[in-house]
Amino acid sequence: MRAHFVASLFVLALVACASRPTSESAYNLGVSAYRAKDYSAARTHWSDAVASGDVSALNNLGYLFYYGLGGAADQQQAVGLWRRAAERGDSEAQWHLGAAYQEGKALPQSNVEAYAWYRFAIASAEAATENERPVEQEIANDARKSLAAIVERLTPEQFAAGQALAKQYIGAYARGGGGA
Repeated sequence: MRAHFVASLFVLALVACASRPTSESAYNLGVSAYRAKDYSAARTHWSDAVASGDVSALNNLGYLFYYGLGGAADQQQAVGLWRRAAERGDSEAQWHLGAAYQEGKALPQSNVEAYAWYRFAIASAEAATENERPVEQEIANDARKSLAAIVERLTPEQFAAGQALAKQYIGAYARGGGGA
Protein backbone atom coordinates (compact mmCIF):
# COMPACT_ATOMS: atom_id res chain seq x y z
CA MET A 1 0.00 0.00 0.00
CA ARG A 2 2.77 2.48 0.95
CA ALA A 3 4.65 1.75 -2.28
CA HIS A 4 1.47 2.36 -4.31
CA PHE A 5 0.85 5.60 -2.42
CA VAL A 6 4.43 6.78 -2.97
CA ALA A 7 4.18 5.81 -6.65
CA SER A 8 0.93 7.79 -6.98
CA LEU A 9 2.55 10.88 -5.50
CA PHE A 10 5.57 10.39 -7.71
CA VAL A 11 3.36 10.30 -10.82
CA LEU A 12 1.55 13.44 -9.63
CA ALA A 13 4.89 15.21 -9.31
CA LEU A 14 5.88 14.03 -12.78
CA VAL A 15 2.70 15.47 -14.26
CA ALA A 16 3.37 18.86 -12.70
CA CYS A 17 7.02 18.94 -13.69
CA ALA A 18 6.36 17.80 -17.23
CA SER A 19 4.83 21.17 -18.07
CA ARG A 20 8.28 22.73 -18.19
CA PRO A 21 8.80 25.17 -21.07
CA THR A 22 11.67 23.29 -22.70
CA SER A 23 10.32 20.87 -25.27
CA GLU A 24 11.93 17.47 -25.64
CA SER A 25 14.32 18.10 -22.80
CA ALA A 26 16.02 15.10 -21.26
CA TYR A 27 13.81 15.59 -18.22
CA ASN A 28 10.59 15.52 -20.26
CA LEU A 29 11.79 12.53 -22.25
CA GLY A 30 12.31 10.79 -18.90
CA VAL A 31 8.77 11.69 -17.85
CA SER A 32 7.39 10.27 -21.10
CA ALA A 33 9.40 7.08 -20.68
CA TYR A 34 8.27 6.72 -17.06
CA ARG A 35 4.62 7.12 -18.04
CA ALA A 36 5.13 4.45 -20.72
CA LYS A 37 6.68 2.24 -18.00
CA ASP A 38 9.97 2.19 -19.91
CA TYR A 39 11.97 2.67 -16.73
CA SER A 40 15.28 1.87 -18.38
CA ALA A 41 14.80 4.73 -20.83
CA ALA A 42 13.62 6.98 -17.99
CA ARG A 43 16.89 6.21 -16.16
CA THR A 44 18.86 7.15 -19.25
CA HIS A 45 17.00 10.40 -19.88
CA TRP A 46 17.02 11.48 -16.25
CA SER A 47 20.72 10.66 -16.03
CA ASP A 48 21.24 13.04 -18.96
CA ALA A 49 19.07 15.66 -17.22
CA VAL A 50 21.10 15.26 -14.01
CA ALA A 51 24.27 15.84 -16.03
CA SER A 52 22.65 19.10 -17.18
CA GLY A 53 21.91 20.15 -13.59
CA ASP A 54 18.19 19.37 -13.35
CA VAL A 55 17.33 19.02 -9.64
CA SER A 56 13.98 17.28 -10.22
CA ALA A 57 15.79 14.68 -12.29
CA LEU A 58 18.01 13.94 -9.26
CA ASN A 59 14.92 13.10 -7.23
CA ASN A 60 13.28 11.05 -9.97
CA LEU A 61 16.42 9.12 -10.84
CA GLY A 62 16.87 8.41 -7.14
CA TYR A 63 13.36 6.96 -7.04
CA LEU A 64 14.14 4.59 -9.90
CA PHE A 65 17.36 3.44 -8.24
CA TYR A 66 15.79 3.03 -4.80
CA TYR A 67 13.01 0.78 -6.08
CA GLY A 68 15.02 -0.97 -8.80
CA LEU A 69 12.93 0.32 -11.69
CA GLY A 70 14.64 0.08 -15.07
CA GLY A 71 17.66 -1.73 -13.68
CA ALA A 72 19.19 -3.04 -10.53
CA ALA A 73 18.22 -1.42 -7.25
CA ASP A 74 20.98 0.73 -5.81
CA GLN A 75 19.72 2.33 -2.64
CA GLN A 76 23.13 3.87 -1.86
CA GLN A 77 23.06 5.75 -5.15
CA ALA A 78 19.41 6.67 -4.66
CA VAL A 79 20.14 8.18 -1.26
CA GLY A 80 23.07 10.12 -2.71
CA LEU A 81 20.86 11.54 -5.47
CA TRP A 82 18.12 12.42 -3.01
CA ARG A 83 20.61 14.14 -0.71
CA ARG A 84 21.92 16.28 -3.60
CA ALA A 85 18.37 17.26 -4.56
CA ALA A 86 17.28 17.76 -0.93
CA GLU A 87 20.18 20.10 -0.30
CA ARG A 88 19.07 22.12 -3.32
CA GLY A 89 15.58 22.60 -1.88
CA ASP A 90 13.62 19.78 -3.56
CA SER A 91 10.81 18.96 -1.12
CA GLU A 92 10.05 15.53 -2.55
CA ALA A 93 13.69 14.49 -2.27
CA GLN A 94 13.68 15.75 1.33
CA TRP A 95 10.63 13.58 2.04
CA HIS A 96 12.24 10.55 0.36
CA LEU A 97 15.45 11.08 2.32
CA GLY A 98 13.44 11.21 5.55
CA ALA A 99 11.78 7.91 4.62
CA ALA A 100 15.16 6.32 3.88
CA TYR A 101 16.37 7.36 7.35
CA GLN A 102 13.18 6.08 8.93
CA GLU A 103 13.49 2.73 7.12
CA GLY A 104 17.23 2.49 7.70
CA LYS A 105 17.92 1.54 4.08
CA ALA A 106 21.31 2.62 2.72
CA LEU A 107 21.63 4.83 5.80
CA PRO A 108 21.78 4.18 9.52
CA GLN A 109 18.20 4.13 10.83
CA SER A 110 17.50 7.43 12.59
CA ASN A 111 14.12 8.80 13.57
CA VAL A 112 15.83 12.07 14.49
CA GLU A 113 17.17 12.48 10.94
CA ALA A 114 13.83 11.33 9.51
CA TYR A 115 12.05 13.94 11.63
CA ALA A 116 14.43 16.68 10.47
CA TRP A 117 14.07 15.84 6.77
CA TYR A 118 10.26 15.54 7.02
CA ARG A 119 10.08 18.95 8.72
CA PHE A 120 12.33 20.39 6.00
CA ALA A 121 10.13 18.85 3.28
CA ILE A 122 7.08 20.50 4.83
CA ALA A 123 8.81 23.88 5.05
CA SER A 124 10.06 23.62 1.46
CA ALA A 125 6.67 22.59 0.13
CA GLU A 126 4.93 25.39 2.00
CA ALA A 127 7.35 27.91 0.47
CA ALA A 128 6.49 26.77 -3.07
CA THR A 129 5.55 29.25 -5.74
CA GLU A 130 1.95 29.50 -6.92
CA ASN A 131 2.45 27.35 -10.04
CA GLU A 132 3.99 24.55 -7.92
CA ARG A 133 1.28 24.69 -5.26
CA PRO A 134 -0.90 21.57 -5.96
CA VAL A 135 2.00 19.10 -6.09
CA GLU A 136 3.80 20.77 -3.20
CA GLN A 137 0.63 20.62 -1.07
CA GLU A 138 0.50 16.86 -1.66
CA ILE A 139 4.16 16.49 -0.71
CA ALA A 140 3.62 18.58 2.45
CA ASN A 141 0.59 16.48 3.41
CA ASP A 142 2.49 13.25 2.88
CA ALA A 143 5.50 14.52 4.83
CA ARG A 144 3.12 15.49 7.68
CA LYS A 145 1.73 11.94 7.72
CA SER A 146 5.24 10.51 7.77
CA LEU A 147 6.20 12.90 10.57
CA ALA A 148 3.14 11.95 12.62
CA ALA A 149 4.06 8.27 12.28
CA ILE A 150 7.42 8.76 14.00
CA VAL A 151 6.95 11.70 16.36
CA GLU A 152 5.36 9.57 19.08
CA ARG A 153 8.40 7.27 19.02
CA LEU A 154 10.80 10.11 19.83
CA THR A 155 11.98 10.82 23.34
CA PRO A 156 11.84 14.47 24.37
CA GLU A 157 15.60 14.68 23.76
CA GLN A 158 15.28 13.16 20.28
CA PHE A 159 12.39 15.48 19.47
CA ALA A 160 14.48 18.52 20.47
CA ALA A 161 17.43 17.19 18.45
CA GLY A 162 15.19 16.65 15.42
CA GLN A 163 13.83 20.19 15.67
CA ALA A 164 17.32 21.64 15.92
CA LEU A 165 18.53 19.59 12.99
CA ALA A 166 15.52 20.60 10.87
CA LYS A 167 16.24 24.26 11.63
CA GLN A 168 19.87 23.72 10.64
CA TYR A 169 18.91 22.07 7.33
CA ILE A 170 16.35 24.74 6.51
CA GLY A 171 18.87 27.50 7.23
CA ALA A 172 21.57 25.85 5.16
CA TYR A 173 19.65 24.42 2.22
CA ALA A 174 16.29 26.13 1.75
CA ARG A 175 15.75 27.56 -1.72
CA GLY A 176 17.38 30.93 -1.77
CA GLY A 177 18.76 30.40 1.72
CA GLY A 178 22.25 29.20 1.00
CA GLY A 179 23.50 25.72 0.40
CA ALA A 180 24.76 24.25 -2.83
